[in-house]
Amino acid sequence: MFSKTTLTAHEQQVVYLTSNYENDCRYCMAGHTTLAKMQKMEAAVIEALRAGKPLPDAKLEALHHFTTLVVRNRGQVADADVDAFINAGFTRRNVLEVVLGVATKVISNYTNHIVHTPLDDFMKGNEWTKPASNAS
Repeated sequence: MFSKTTLTAHEQQVVYLTSNYENDCRYCMAGHTTLAKMQKMEAAVIEALRAGKPLPDAKLEALHHFTTLVVRNRGQVADADVDAFINAGFTRRNVLEVVLGVATKVISNYTNHIVHTPLDDFMKGNEWTKPASNAS
């Protein structure tokens, strides 16, 4: 369902990679890093997402920040933060689409934590460990 939202393919990867980072999912971070590269997402954006740093693109950073708030606060996002997201060029529909993307990743991230899913061959070179300085 998330792939059919109005968010672009790169915006969807921002939601997924942000959720993977916040949920500390090594398997999904490696997988979505690979997919983002296949989609020709800018390397600087991918690197920032993997490091938990602000993104170099203002609109994508607004999406990254909003997604971070949704994950960290379990959906308890202040109206001012919703307004800031919308003022960055997104819509109320996109608010709900972010929630859908986060929900998708909760299922996937938690499952991979519990079953200790090994990396697939196509993920080689995109291994990931959450940076200690940014670990929450």
